[in-house]
Amino acid sequence: MTAADERQGQQQLAEQTGWRRNDLGRVDLYLRGDTRVRVIWRGDDAISGATLTQDDVMMTYSRDLPTVNGWLKR
Repeated sequence: MTAADERQGQQQLAEQTGWRRNDLGRVDLYLRGDTRVRVIWRGDDAISGATLTQDDVMMTYSRDLPTVNGWLKR
């Protein structure tokens, strides 16, 4: 699967589970209630990293795309 497919797949997953997405260029910001997931894409092939924030407090950080997708499934 290409990176564009990975990013698009992540966007579809987020929409299905009720997240609102803001596209900020190479950064995708997903919002749902007081929870935010910020994903930074590295070029067109992978993520540089992502953070999960709740009530303006960073809860965790990951560079693993399946982990980030797991956050969006919650």
